[in-house]
Amino acid sequence: MNLDLKEWIWFANLRGIITRKKAELLRIFDSPAEIYKADAVELAKTGVLSRDNITAILSKEYRESVDRTIEEIHKKHIDVITLNSSNYPESLKNICDPPICLYVKGKLIADELAIGVVGSRRASGYGISLAKKISSELAQYNICIVSGMARGIDTAAHLGALSVKGRTIAVLGCGLDVVYPPENKRLMENIIENGAVISEYPPGVEPSPHHFPVRNRIVSGMSVGVLVVEAGEKSGSLITAHLALEQGRDVYALPGNVISINSKGTNKLIQDGAKLVTSVQDILEELHWYKCFDTKNVLDLSSYRSNKKINDELGTEEKDVIGLLSVESLQIDEIQKKLSIEMPLLHSILLSLEMKGLIKREPGGKYRIEI
Repeated sequence: MNLDLKEWIWFANLRGIITRKKAELLRIFDSPAEIYKADAVELAKTGVLSRDNITAILSKEYRESVDRTIEEIHKKHIDVITLNSSNYPESLKNICDPPICLYVKGKLIADELAIGVVGSRRASGYGISLAKKISSELAQYNICIVSGMARGIDTAAHLGALSVKGRTIAVLGCGLDVVYPPENKRLMENIIENGAVISEYPPGVEPSPHHFPVRNRIVSGMSVGVLVVEAGEKSGSLITAHLALEQGRDVYALPGNVISINSKGTNKLIQDGAKLVTSVQDILEELHWYKCFDTKNVLDLSSYRSNKKINDELGTEEKDVIGLLSVESLQIDEIQKKLSIEMPLLHSILLSLEMKGLIKREPGGKYRIEI
């Protein structure tokens, strides 16, 4: 391992210095190597470090312990991606407190389009089912599912993506040599094969309650939006949602039974302005703004809206139907339910669009886009 990477790991593992301060130091000194070489006077001149911070940076203990960390990384086949690495996730790099180093098993892609899916550890059958369904449908559009591999909704989200051989990333609140929860050992192995398991904590770090709110900023930071499936009033998932808002990400919430404890948090998010999600389409229609969205699998609705033929020849209801079918094929009753159009009028619209060659009715009764 080269000296530069050794110094990145040393810097990342310094305790008592918050990540925002570390990010500020990198702006001042350009690299951990420069920080490593700085003396007490140079460090004090930055104006961002306390006396204890300076003592930690100059400590021989941290400089010597990094060799043990590197030995563990090699032994346990863990990759290290630093903030200046080409495959460090771009969206995560741009938050105010990005992890200095990410410990990785699997493969990270720098410009990957991802959605975070989080929720209650004590999820209901309803929540588990919907988390799997929506995650699997997102994964089929080449959208990576990011979650925390916790019990309940997190596990369901990963399983949903894996069920269609989609990519998924688990962000842990412990070292990668610790499987938490322990029953997810096989799941962790499958995630590594089909995506990545990552952490900002080095090998040997055990799960701790204060690690999980900190790791949540990575879940939201890697994602363009976060879907909260089920959450109580004081759920950690709400922390992730609030972090997502602070980072400028979209927040989606699945509505639930008004008397269910697990729905109090999600229903409150919707009251506060989160986008209500009842199907994968509600998320997909927000994603055409992102250049990395796979337009081969799902039509870019913005291109439809700018299409001269549609603008000139189609009515508002016809455009609504086109927009709906551009995401997924649907039965007539599903279209009627989603658009709240009277059935006689909908029959007329569908016939008109068929005559124009814009949609086609499949043998099973579903309508699909033909453009």
